[in-house]
Amino acid sequence: MFLKEVSINNFRSLKKVVLPLSKNTILIGENNSGKTAFLDAIKLGLGRSNRRISPFNEYDYFVDNEKDTPQNSEGITIEFKFMEDKPNQWGEKIPQILGEIVQPMMWEEDPEEAINMIWLRVCSKYSEEQNDYIIETQFLNINGEPLSARASNSKYNDFLQLTPVFYLQALRDIQDSFSANSPFWGRFLKKINIPKEKLEQIQESLSNINEELIKSDSNLEGMIKSLENIHNVLSMNSKEVVSINALPMKTWDILSKAQVVMKGKGSNANFPLDRHGQGTQSLATLFLFQAYIEVLLETTFSKETEAILTLEEPEAHLHPQASRSLFKKIKNIDCQKIISTHSPYFVQNMDLMDLRLFRKKGAETTVHFLRDSVTARVLANGSLQKFVASKGGKFSYDESTSKLVAYEPINENEQRGLLGMYRDSDFSEIIEKFIEDSQLIITDKERKDLNTFVQRTRGELFFARGWLLAEGQTEYILMQYFAEVIGLPLDDYGISIIDFQNNGSPGAFIKLAKLLEFPWYLISDNDDQGKSTISQIEKIGFSKEKINELVALLPRVDFETYLAYEGFLEEYEIIATENGYNIPKDQLGIIDRDELAEIIKKDKVGNAYRLVELLKERDFNKERVPELIKELIERCVSVSNE
Repeated sequence: MFLKEVSINNFRSLKKVVLPLSKNTILIGENNSGKTAFLDAIKLGLGRSNRRISPFNEYDYFVDNEKDTPQNSEGITIEFKFMEDKPNQWGEKIPQILGEIVQPMMWEEDPEEAINMIWLRVCSKYSEEQNDYIIETQFLNINGEPLSARASNSKYNDFLQLTPVFYLQALRDIQDSFSANSPFWGRFLKKINIPKEKLEQIQESLSNINEELIKSDSNLEGMIKSLENIHNVLSMNSKEVVSINALPMKTWDILSKAQVVMKGKGSNANFPLDRHGQGTQSLATLFLFQAYIEVLLETTFSKETEAILTLEEPEAHLHPQASRSLFKKIKNIDCQKIISTHSPYFVQNMDLMDLRLFRKKGAETTVHFLRDSVTARVLANGSLQKFVASKGGKFSYDESTSKLVAYEPINENEQRGLLGMYRDSDFSEIIEKFIEDSQLIITDKERKDLNTFVQRTRGELFFARGWLLAEGQTEYILMQYFAEVIGLPLDDYGISIIDFQNNGSPGAFIKLAKLLEFPWYLISDNDDQGKSTISQIEKIGFSKEKINELVALLPRVDFETYLAYEGFLEEYEIIATENGYNIPKDQLGIIDRDELAEIIKKDKVGNAYRLVELLKERDFNKERVPELIKELIERCVSVSNE
């Protein structure tokens, strides 16, 4: 079964969070932003075999100030929604096992079909009557109403058997992971089943080896003879009351001491795992879990079981290439994964739709993610149903819940149609908001473009404090240098430069910034492309005043021409001459700056690097940095410190 959504109220910093989950959900954010709290909420909410004992302590209840206490708080509520991706995905057995707690609901992709859902609510609050924290666990119907206590009580343990939750924390102890009592390695050892005949042969071989070892050393034989005096003193019947086990004589005893060994790099000698580096130890624990999933999960639970792995910082102690490789291998573990990470290398090849960005604002955590749909609740009319049916899957409508869904940005013709249907109705403002929100849906093309850029930049932009968007590589090269010259290196302030024109549309990055709440500024050429950029930003919902604040539009047609008019004429002349060009002049013999800029643009990237070299040779200083660029860099740095 697949955990599709988790809602959390008042658990640590998670005051109010609703988070959709995927097969491979990736949690990122600064330290202490709420990622571990989210993983703990899942572990505590779904990992309880005893429903009457609260797994929460006083520090788990959200309090906002010194006057608040856990006792007078609103209490913790955690809700879990499990859903099928398509009809009959769970087969017949899960509904048979779980009965009434499996609830049918409409499938958004085809309103004529139904999918199954399980909705679990876990609540904990202080009770003055009982002078203690009480906990209540309920299964709900599709409208969020509690099912009968009989259904909740009788099916709870069966439900837990089908949704086991496993937690691998950041500090993975190899000694614990591979001990005979560990939940994974220990279960492997206990599941070993050697046929009786083979077991007798092994026992006989062990006895013979033990006897040979003792006979090989005269000291051991002498010790046995001396210890046999115990027999004489106590008048025991057996003549062989004393022996020495030089090695364990029972197979279970040998297996309990089993350990994994690996050859060291560049060596043919085997070493136990705890003698290898931390990265190797961490990987061993992770892949032990994978083996458990693939080999033992079905025999331990049932073949309908789907585990949920919550995993902290799997990239710990790994070099960049290993981090990138690890992500692909974790994806192949056959269970649902919820993973927190601080590594841009680890997220480099992820699907952007799997990303969940945690931010801390005061005492509260907010979570941001990309949208592939938006929803509004409006009453149906004949026009709406015809409208939805005519759009070929771009919209869906569920009459039972009055839920209208859009899966792509709504274009102008569709906007007019929707607004016309609900003009002068109680739903007009809801439809306007629905249309506005739809502009933030990430399209398939935008998704592909953004994924390509993330792979090229190693995902570092998701760990930045702010973004500076520029059209091309010339700006990327020179803005970095200008920032260093004025004493504000962008890397020092966590600012990532995104050269959007070579990696998709600017609108896609602005959508990304808005959805994930990244501060951003943009520098744009003053040409048709610049006008297109402004238009895209307007569609996303930014006012003209806000655009004027966030976008620096060059006073010239492009960046190279702008620099030609901003004091870089001499350097341009040198570069043009080095490349074998004659310096263009007008009829009065004055250097034609526009024509010179055209020469520079013939090799934008190469000439940008050469310009930086020349500026360094000529003791370039911050006084020569154009004012517009200087102000833009200063504004980027200022928002990174907020």
